[in-house]
Amino acid sequence: MTKRNPTLRQKEGRNMNNRIQLLEEHYGACAKRPDLYGIIIPGKRGRLLSVLYTAEGAGVHPTVILLHGIPGCEQNFDLAQALRRVGFHVLTFHYSGNWGSDGNYSLRNDLEDAQTVLDFVLSDETYGFDKNRIYAVGHSLGGFVCGQLTARPEIKGGVLLMPCDIGRIRQISLQNKETAAGIRAVLEDSAHWLNGVTGEELLREAEEHGRQLCLESAARQLAKKPLLCITGTLDTCTPGRYHCSPLMEAIRAEGGTLLKSLEFPTDHFFSDYRLTVAEYVTEFLEGLDGTRSPARGSGTESECSHSIS
Repeated sequence: MTKRNPTLRQKEGRNMNNRIQLLEEHYGACAKRPDLYGIIIPGKRGRLLSVLYTAEGAGVHPTVILLHGIPGCEQNFDLAQALRRVGFHVLTFHYSGNWGSDGNYSLRNDLEDAQTVLDFVLSDETYGFDKNRIYAVGHSLGGFVCGQLTARPEIKGGVLLMPCDIGRIRQISLQNKETAAGIRAVLEDSAHWLNGVTGEELLREAEEHGRQLCLESAARQLAKKPLLCITGTLDTCTPGRYHCSPLMEAIRAEGGTLLKSLEFPTDHFFSDYRLTVAEYVTEFLEGLDGTRSPARGSGTESECSHSIS
């Protein structure tokens, strides 16, 4: 596993304001500026409340489905902005029974909701999604959803950020009781934010359906996909050795060679590594997409006049 030190913070001559300004691109007045849309996606349990960040430029754009964790207090909108800034459309949503979306919450519903959102991207003709360049990024429990979604043939690659491999809860309980107890506590606390479920019911679902839910169940499909897993040495919620390493080993056992893993000295929310993580995620996805600037649409040259401050 590669250990990286901060890059942006160590560059000489840059204070925080300079770093932010160097990352900000101005487009001026043009027809296809970056934009933001609130979208209601019809799901099997009712409305899935969604937010779409669209990138600048005409034509279709590579698209990232961004998956938050449980209950989703950290929604990683800064990462969405970073990805949008380099030319990706970013679609994020709330699972059934979570943050106003209809229905009841469950782990299996999370997976079904993610598939519903993918189907929306594949069928929509309004927002300029490139159906051949769809990626998934997920944090925490969203990493579990991301891993399962990336197994779908339509997803070209994925990024797991401090993933929670909830289907391994039984194995983790045998390996480290303290870590397993922490997961149980998170489920119990998160239930206060969720509709139609208790922490005990979530735990039971994870245990009873662990074989289908665990990320290793998707290893054969993921072995064919480029995958980045980022973990933190200070992450006490989902330590990488229990939540990322088993998946990596399973993928390698299936012959997978497209894996990349990074580990930073930070916590579960990469609180002091937000810019660094965003940098590596955008670079990874840009690398998969093949180029940087053409990520801004596949049509003619942009009508926007760019300036970097």
